[in-house]
Amino acid sequence: MTRLRHFLFSVDVESALTNSVSFMIVILLVVLGIPTALVCGSIFFATLSAPRGRWTRMSLYPLAGGAVVATFGIAVMALTAWSTQEDKHYDDFDSALIDLAGIFGGALLIFGLGPFVPWLLGLLRRPADFLPAVRHVCGAPARTAAGVATTMAAAAVATALMIIAPAMTAQGKADYYPDARPGALVVEGFSAGQTATVRAAIQYELPGVPIAEKSADRGPGFLNVGTDYGTWPDPYIGDQALLRYLTGDPSTPYDKGTAVVVSTDNEETDSAEIRYSSSATDGSPVTKAIPKITIRPPDPRFGRLFIPREMVQDLGFQLQPDQFIIDPSHYHVSATEQERLDRRLGGIADTYVEQGYQAPTEWLYVVTLLILIALAGALAATRSAGSARILLRISGGSVAALRFLISCRAAVGAACGTAIGATAGCAIGLFLVWPMTTSIDWDPPPRAPFETPWTAIAIPIASLPVLAAVIAALVSPTWLIRSARTSIRGPLTAPEPQKIAPTSEP
Repeated sequence: MTRLRHFLFSVDVESALTNSVSFMIVILLVVLGIPTALVCGSIFFATLSAPRGRWTRMSLYPLAGGAVVATFGIAVMALTAWSTQEDKHYDDFDSALIDLAGIFGGALLIFGLGPFVPWLLGLLRRPADFLPAVRHVCGAPARTAAGVATTMAAAAVATALMIIAPAMTAQGKADYYPDARPGALVVEGFSAGQTATVRAAIQYELPGVPIAEKSADRGPGFLNVGTDYGTWPDPYIGDQALLRYLTGDPSTPYDKGTAVVVSTDNEETDSAEIRYSSSATDGSPVTKAIPKITIRPPDPRFGRLFIPREMVQDLGFQLQPDQFIIDPSHYHVSATEQERLDRRLGGIADTYVEQGYQAPTEWLYVVTLLILIALAGALAATRSAGSARILLRISGGSVAALRFLISCRAAVGAACGTAIGATAGCAIGLFLVWPMTTSIDWDPPPRAPFETPWTAIAIPIASLPVLAAVIAALVSPTWLIRSARTSIRGPLTAPEPQKIAPTSEP
């Protein structure tokens, strides 16, 4: 979803449209509204397709139409998966469109499966005739199809999300490049006039802790360095403390006339090409060769280029501190200390501690909500299955038997919806992991392996019928029993036996 956010909020469609709130609302409605409407539409599709009579055969037209729509959705998802299977750079705009196409394909699959809910209920109707507890769940699809279809749609989306989210997390971890060494505190975002105030605040909250400074030129000039493996547009400019922070080695030699490449790449030459423009060059770009050495970083992902401050100042740059860094080799800043420093800075600077890749967990709340919706659909189907009079007659007046009958109904409704939804969700998830894990970087890393957590997926999906049965058995029976057309007043009680007048013997 990172590419979608980048497309929605960063791509320059038209300057006037990008800055228009109404345009963004329309785009969000298209991105989120259409798939959501299709998923919700599967519930209405299932209800309209269900036969009205108990013994009425289901029409084949809704099944055929649903099969066509579902097949088209599968074809769209298969096409998006096939077109994004290579590990290469994908344009952000094209990648966002492919993601949207895959989402629409998944929504079409769920929509097309709507008529198959009453079809499955009808298929189970004859076996259910021998089970009074579930007879009316399968025998009255016109009443129960909406609830079972709700369970189906929620289970499908939840299953797909449980497949896609771990794959995106694995790819995000593979794509992650730290902004600092792990455990380092970085203070940045302050103006030149606030440098002394920021430094004093750090020294007050962290007394005696060494501070490394990264400098930068705040003027109109530019400076970048080219090496064997590319260009470094934002080199680290500083002194010996900054170099030792980058290398993680206090014994790293410091030479005022030598640049240092902190990288795992094997640089073949011992010189770099620096291209700059400053007040000393009257704004004209100048290219100069400088000596360099290569040192391996403490973290393979943390590659940087270091230039001594004296070398840059000799080129005519007026340097100012751009970052203050607490080297984790000397001191580890706690969360409490960072909070105190933030309060003392009062918003004039930003602080962060590099903690490595943080896997997102918001999707877990979405899955939990979807499971609750699936349970609500199963319970709604339970309530719609049969009237109170029928259940009371079957239970014979026993409260325990009544609760057992209701819980069996809830379990069957949840199982029917989950069976279709989980199958569709697996197909959606396995197709969409490919477009959802593409990279918009020009030098993308190899795609991370898709380690689908089948056990973690099977547990909540298989537990849905059990949870529905437990909830139905624990709540008050009056909540899950549909009242008969003729009102039954008072609490639910067993029907009184009919009194038969004695006959006189001849």
